[in-house]
Amino acid sequence: MSKNQKLWTKDEDLFLKKQYGQMTFQRIGEHLNRSKESVNKRIIRLNLRNEENCLHKKWTTEQDTFLKENIGIMNNQEIGNHLGKSPSSIATRIKTLKLTRRETLRRWTEQEDEYLLKYYGSKSLKHISERLQRSMAALESRLNRLGLYGVKAHTGNITVYELASCLQIDVHTIYKWIQKKELPHKITRAKTRKFVGVEVLAFWKWAEQNKKLLNFSKIPTNTLLPEPDWVKKQRKYDYYNRPKYEKKQWTEEEDARLWFMFYEEGRTQQEISQLIGRSRYGVQRRLNRLRKKKLTT
Repeated sequence: MSKNQKLWTKDEDLFLKKQYGQMTFQRIGEHLNRSKESVNKRIIRLNLRNEENCLHKKWTTEQDTFLKENIGIMNNQEIGNHLGKSPSSIATRIKTLKLTRRETLRRWTEQEDEYLLKYYGSKSLKHISERLQRSMAALESRLNRLGLYGVKAHTGNITVYELASCLQIDVHTIYKWIQKKELPHKITRAKTRKFVGVEVLAFWKWAEQNKKLLNFSKIPTNTLLPEPDWVKKQRKYDYYNRPKYEKKQWTEEEDARLWFMFYEEGRTQQEISQLIGRSRYGVQRRLNRLRKKKLTT
């Protein structure tokens, strides 16, 4: 082993064992920030590849469900990329399940591409999915084709919005860290759009020096791979030393959802509190504050 070769961690091995046969080597490598060749070598070393799974990989119920749900919006290549199977394997499975595409696949328009490029990284994929009436899988495939999903997968970077989602904080906090706390970042271009990207490894190095700015107990395990060993200890420390009555900040998305549910859908404060996981009094106070804010603007 060379001096510069990165050792595989237990968490990476677990991820590899779980996803082998479900994801392509390329996508596994993207998640672990490793090359396709490195993933292949590790699979051999862990003896994951044998005669049985080399010759035939059984289809799971989840894979069949994904195929049925996306056959009308994705081609065989795109479906195969998500399921870790070849286009010919997808075609064979379609015949086995007696599935048919009733109409030709809806092609992406320039307007859809422009919207995707404009809001990717600043709005969630779920929001874009609903706006364009496209599935999440179709969005990911299109991003990959546009060379844009490389911001996250191929270069090891994630957008500031994706980082905020992983850390469960407001995206504006990330921008403040960039401006005032010297969080390392890169500007990536996709056609006419600029993206602020944060390299995962650089983020963890920065986070180790700025532990007080984060609550690691709120960061799910292996959300940002590869996750350093010290994060596990810090996560436990933050959990056991968290404030007894921790204040949960309202986000802009929650405010918009609260306003819509109360005034557009006519839901009661009690119903809203149960749906968004807040107390009824918290919902009441926030509505009062939003009313005052709208009256002064």
